[in-house]
Amino acid sequence: MAAAGKSSSSAAEEAAAPARGRRGLDRQAVDRGVACVLMVAALVATYALH
Repeated sequence: MAAAGKSSSSAAEEAAAPARGRRGLDRQAVDRGVACVLMVAALVATYALH
């Protein structure tokens, strides 16, 4: 029975792993989005000042 308990816990960990990975991708997407918005704002400000 101990082996069955270990396999179910590892299966639960494997099922949780994609959820953690998805959060990481979402954070990267947010970071990239913020970076793009800041770059566009910098370009607009530079264009407005010249």
